[in-house]
Amino acid sequence: MGFEGKQLNPNVVMFGEPVNEKALRALEGKSPTADQIIRSLPPTAFIPAPTLSEREVKEMEVASKKEQDQKAVVSAIEQRKERIKKKKELALKKRQARQVQKNIAKPEQINNIPVKEPILVQKIIDAHTKDEELAPMNLEEELKALESEVKPKKTPAPIPVPEADVEAQPQTDLKSQILELLEGEDNPPSSEKIESWKATYGKNGIHVMAFGGGDVYIYHHLTRGEWKKIKEVMNRMKDSENADEVEEKLKEKVVLYCVLWPSIDEHWLDYCKAGILDSLYQMILLNSGFLTPQQAMLLTTQL
Repeated sequence: MGFEGKQLNPNVVMFGEPVNEKALRALEGKSPTADQIIRSLPPTAFIPAPTLSEREVKEMEVASKKEQDQKAVVSAIEQRKERIKKKKELALKKRQARQVQKNIAKPEQINNIPVKEPILVQKIIDAHTKDEELAPMNLEEELKALESEVKPKKTPAPIPVPEADVEAQPQTDLKSQILELLEGEDNPPSSEKIESWKATYGKNGIHVMAFGGGDVYIYHHLTRGEWKKIKEVMNRMKDSENADEVEEKLKEKVVLYCVLWPSIDEHWLDYCKAGILDSLYQMILLNSGFLTPQQAMLLTTQL
């Protein structure tokens, strides 16, 4: 038994007569929709959606918070790099401006180029050129004349350089370099502010330490009274289970207390370079008079 169909196009073949509107409405009324089919299925026909346990939810929250913290750290680092870049550019512009001012302030030096007297050979050539007939040259006489023209070279006397100037030069250069870095920082302390610090902590009580562009710190040394106060705070922390933690807390307290500029807090401790805290702590103690016996011996002499 075969079916006869009518080919409508290369991909479609129609069997039988086309469905009229009445038949189509009848089919639509009896055929269920997709939603009706889904609602008619029993619960066992569906795969249950996985539910997260409290532990998994907590782990997801911790992971999300950790990711946010990492993004905050990266953002802080990028901002710090951008600030350092701007500071370097500003410091470079200031150095160039100072150099231009120095060049303008310097009087122009005009080098007086001495006119060299013609040497003996040139004299002989000129003389022979003027004469119509060249006389035979006596080599021995010319050599003797040449010897008389030769003047012994005078050795300039060495200029004595004071030892104090030679030793002070590196220190002066280092100080100027540090001050240039300080000028390139954002909102550096004014001269009036520095003078007020000196009035508070003593004329020689303010120190500056530079690790490079963007890492310049001004601090004051510790007095005996300040050291006692810090020790009192640390004595209350002796019940700590970890002695190393107590020592780290001591360093942090000292640095946070002594650094005058820039303004730093406990948040700074998490993002500063790893070695800056220890270096500042050692220099604060050194400038506060905490010396090893060997260092003290180098500063001691017999009268």
